[in-house]
Amino acid sequence: MGRQKHYEQQEILDLDYQGYGIAKPEGRVVFVEGVLPGEIVDVRVTRRKKNVGFGIPTAINRRSKLRTEPFCAHFGVCGGCTWQYLGYDDQLRYKERFVAEVLERLGGLAEPAPLPIIGCERDRFYRNKLDFSFSPTRWLSGEEIERREDTPDRRALGFHVKGRFDRVLDVGTCYLQPDPSNEIRTQARRIARERSYSFHDPARHEGLLRSLIVRTTEDGEAMVILVIHEERPDLAAAYLTELANAVPAITSAHYVVNPSRNDDIGPHEAHHVLGTQVIHERCARLRLAIHPKSFYQTNTRQAERLYAVVREWLDAGPTDTMLDLYCGIGSIGLFLADRVGRVVGVEYVEEAVAGARLNARLNDIPNAEFHAGDVRELLAAAGRAGSPIERPDLIVLDPPRAGVHPQVIAELIRLAPRQIVYVSCKPSTQARDLAALNEHYEVKRVQPVDMFPQTFHIESVADLRRREGTT
Repeated sequence: MGRQKHYEQQEILDLDYQGYGIAKPEGRVVFVEGVLPGEIVDVRVTRRKKNVGFGIPTAINRRSKLRTEPFCAHFGVCGGCTWQYLGYDDQLRYKERFVAEVLERLGGLAEPAPLPIIGCERDRFYRNKLDFSFSPTRWLSGEEIERREDTPDRRALGFHVKGRFDRVLDVGTCYLQPDPSNEIRTQARRIARERSYSFHDPARHEGLLRSLIVRTTEDGEAMVILVIHEERPDLAAAYLTELANAVPAITSAHYVVNPSRNDDIGPHEAHHVLGTQVIHERCARLRLAIHPKSFYQTNTRQAERLYAVVREWLDAGPTDTMLDLYCGIGSIGLFLADRVGRVVGVEYVEEAVAGARLNARLNDIPNAEFHAGDVRELLAAAGRAGSPIERPDLIVLDPPRAGVHPQVIAELIRLAPRQIVYVSCKPSTQARDLAALNEHYEVKRVQPVDMFPQTFHIESVADLRRREGTT
């Protein structure tokens, strides 16, 4: 199978759990972007990996009845919403099936079958956080290139083009985040151009403005975080002040100086410029303080429904100790605190732990405590003399996409809580971890929850109970 080999009239047989269509030219599997089962397509193979290929359609000769027209003008170029050509009900149907297939294939768990998926009430304007990138050379469409017109100002503020770290699409209207997100981005771009601020070029690693993060809440608060390449506090403050004057809905503004080559703002201090220090989000009865670098579920409404599943499943009593691993700002642990005697949260990001402690005070929850440190190290000490973490009765964990480290798995088995509720944002790594726990823990039920409409991403909650006779 040649690197740029082209196949004609290929039937798409199915979808895999990463959203690719599956074709089998010459009996070899090729994963094809942007196609649906039943379609007949021409495919150009763009790369190979082991014994499979990856390709793009050069023509769709027969369309699926499932195919719909994307509602966003940027679809296909923007690297954001990847599934707009599939109706939302069909997206849910495939996602539910993906969870079942991944659990069986990668985790050896044919039973229990996942429960019916919990879909979103709204499949647009559902995110509470977006990160827009500045670029001195916006992406040009094929039509613009063909016209060969001069484009004197190519400065852009938007999203990275699919598969390109160095090219940014100048976004007009985005359907991911509610108002005032689009207005903030539009005004931020206008002000930056009028003031002739330099836009950051990641290839050359130069240019002042790097990114603009916008956070919104269900109650209408809006926070902006400007990320700049070098120390220019007066300029950053002036820029954010002008932006807040143009968009009065902005209630909090900060800037971060990031001179490094990566885009992670975690190691860098956030400087408050105007408005409130934090914004506040509602999650059922909780009021959560969100600071510039907080990790919180990006779909607020759906986070409530996901947490409700965990709460319903938790086999808790008033004297139980519950360990909340990878706790972030403490939202899950605080959501469950009234069900147990004690909540102990663990998170490696110190600022997140500070946020969790603030949220415990904000909601008057005295039985929750939070500790910063490496999850592996804190778990290894748990239950031993001198450790602030006693042996837990229950564990709830919501790890990053990479899943749980093998050493953490070993400590979970050693600590032997009677129940583990595992919240996952990547079912394939969850399946791997459940297989590693299987000798000691039985999976009682699995609940898929959709947090990201218009994408193939899916969350999965698993209820694990300690097997009899194991310690």
